[in-house]
Amino acid sequence: MNAPKTNSPETSRKPILLAACACVILAALLLWRPWASAPAQENEWHTVKRGDLLISVVEGGALKAVKESIIRSEFEGISRIISIIAEGTYAKEGDLLVELDSSELKDRLNQQEVIYQNNEFAFVQAKENLSIQVSLSESQIKDAELRVEFAKSDLDKYIEGDAPQQINTQTNNIVIRKEQLQRAQDKLEWTQQLFKKGYASKSELEADALSLMTSRISTEQAEEELRLFRKYDMPKSQRRLESAWDQSKMELHRLRQRTSNQIAQAEANLRTSQKSLDLTLDKLKELRQQMNNSKIKAPQDGLVVYASSSSMDRGGSTLIEEGAQIRQRQEIIKLPDVSQMIVEIRVHESLILQIRPSLPAFVTVDSLPDRRFKARVTKVAVLPNSQDRWFNPNLKVYSTEVLIEDDLPDLKPGASARAEIVVTNLVSTLSVPLQAVTTVKGKQVCHVETSKGPSPVPVQVGFFNDQFIEVRSGLKEGDRVLLTPPVSSDDADLRGSFVEAADLEPAPGANPPPTRTK
Repeated sequence: MNAPKTNSPETSRKPILLAACACVILAALLLWRPWASAPAQENEWHTVKRGDLLISVVEGGALKAVKESIIRSEFEGISRIISIIAEGTYAKEGDLLVELDSSELKDRLNQQEVIYQNNEFAFVQAKENLSIQVSLSESQIKDAELRVEFAKSDLDKYIEGDAPQQINTQTNNIVIRKEQLQRAQDKLEWTQQLFKKGYASKSELEADALSLMTSRISTEQAEEELRLFRKYDMPKSQRRLESAWDQSKMELHRLRQRTSNQIAQAEANLRTSQKSLDLTLDKLKELRQQMNNSKIKAPQDGLVVYASSSSMDRGGSTLIEEGAQIRQRQEIIKLPDVSQMIVEIRVHESLILQIRPSLPAFVTVDSLPDRRFKARVTKVAVLPNSQDRWFNPNLKVYSTEVLIEDDLPDLKPGASARAEIVVTNLVSTLSVPLQAVTTVKGKQVCHVETSKGPSPVPVQVGFFNDQFIEVRSGLKEGDRVLLTPPVSSDDADLRGSFVEAADLEPAPGANPPPTRTK
């Protein structure tokens, strides 16, 4: 069975679905009385058939290069164009596009080179003077540095060697004394047990007690000696050695001060010379860069488009031509790479859920209406276009880019084009014209021919294009539906829509297999 007529790039896109529904209902309301009094004519019926239905979205837009370079003047101040490549020329990367007048700049560059050479000589001389002054003071400073080094060595030896060794000796002495104290304690306890049993005399008990006291006093004395050493003797000795080290450093510092005046002066002269040299070098580099900026070369292959031509609609733009004055950062040329182009379109919010990147598409250009180019969706905006929302807050459209994959003929950016995005292809499905479906009390219905006249039948609809809509249930093949269904003012529901929210699922992948409806 032949498929219903599908949308094509040459067919203008119908109004959006909701608007179409509203228009149909309003037209039915206006024509209600004639319908009530006259029967439907034969050409006002449509026979439901099963066939293929291509679901696609068609939108118009303009061609745009995928890669485009904006050529601006980087020449400082205001300059004049000496020569410029002809507009419409296909430039190669590295080709000379624009040459600006640099005669005055050449004189400034020559003067700057002379200043740089003089400053370079002054810098070399200041560097030699500093080297001589430093060598004269090195011998005296080395002797003072040795004294500092020896004083530091004595301090480190005491901190890391002598003092820890003495602490270790006294600590070991305390350990021995504590061991002796423990033995005296054990012996006294043993003697006390023997004394209670009558095996030891009182004099032996008193002797052991005295021995314990002696050991305890000896232990406490050793601990006190260690405490005093840590608190007084060791800090005092350490401070004395630190003082000797500080004195040697101060002596070295005084020696350096005596010789540093001349060195400081030499260093100041060197820094001044270095700063002057750096400033003149930076200025020289800047002038050389300005000389390079006077000749603007193509950063990529592309079509030469003068900035004045691409912005004529804005008005007030400077005419780009030989002899024209150009200010710094002013656009001169746009260089789009026309080897790869996209079509910029805007999709209404009622259709955007069906569109996603990688969907296949076909593009036709107004200047070549008989040719179709293969393409695919590469970008779908997340938010509505802000510019359109500014002019009409109720209009929500999403910027979408469609990349043309076929080789292109000689096309220019900005050319009008239309993109047909293929959402899916339904095979052997029931469909009816859009105007045959209306919304009554929140439900989609079709008026089916019966023996008693047109009768409203609820239907479940699915995908749609700009002419036909899929009928998933409610109708069967061979049914005849009214193309302009009668709607009374009591039954009209302008809020209804063809597709439920659940039906607005993401579109299938690129090049989907046909979907067969049983």
